[in-house]
Amino acid sequence: MRDKTTASVEAIERAVRILDAFNVDRTELGVAEIARILGLKRSTVHRALVTLEAGGLLRQTFAGQKYTLGPKILSLAHILESHLSLEAIALPAMRALRDRCNETVALHLLETEGRVCVQQVESTHDLRRTYQNIGMALPLYAGSPGKALMAYLPQEEIEAVIISTGLRRFTPITISDPDQFRKELATVRNQGYAISVGEHTPAINSISCPVRNREGRVFAAINLSGPQSRLTGAKMMEYLPLLRETTLAVSLQLGYRAPAESRP
Repeated sequence: MRDKTTASVEAIERAVRILDAFNVDRTELGVAEIARILGLKRSTVHRALVTLEAGGLLRQTFAGQKYTLGPKILSLAHILESHLSLEAIALPAMRALRDRCNETVALHLLETEGRVCVQQVESTHDLRRTYQNIGMALPLYAGSPGKALMAYLPQEEIEAVIISTGLRRFTPITISDPDQFRKELATVRNQGYAISVGEHTPAINSISCPVRNREGRVFAAINLSGPQSRLTGAKMMEYLPLLRETTLAVSLQLGYRAPAESRP
């Protein structure tokens, strides 16, 4: 006969599985649906639902035939959100990436028609990329972090940036032709990363991947940057899987639910 501890652990595991059955496409579920999804007996599911409802983690719909997430979930989410800091979450992952590549890693946030570098972990090389403008507004259209952010904006917002900035050149490499720039953003969206070869800062190359929030919206980007003499095109492609791994890990910690095929 199973002891009480084993039974309690199994009950908790069932409760977690039941809660995990709910998602944006399945906001309301009945006993039979949950039993089918999880491969459990209806009687077992019903007992668990009664307990979860009593604890406020689930509630019955007004019709009384189905269940949906309860107010306790929202309360817990608010507590978690209040303690979540993008920079605190990202910093360990950024340090790990720097240690593996030894190039400067930086975190950029999307702002109105611009971006802000809010954090960096510098390379240990004597010759390295160092952001001197932490917290200051930087252009969206020039440099890989900006393109990684801008590529996922609604088209009308992209057009607004093109018009308001005129795609003014920072270096001879800056993309200043609107049609060419639109094609560049389409490429970024398609491949999931952006590259800059001296577009914003001369002799500096960089590669960036987007960071998503729990709604799946791109709101930040993490990039690797370094001198062109060391961070070549081939090196950027070598480091791309590590950068993707880093941005996905940060996104997941922020509540993003990635498609199964994109998880490491």
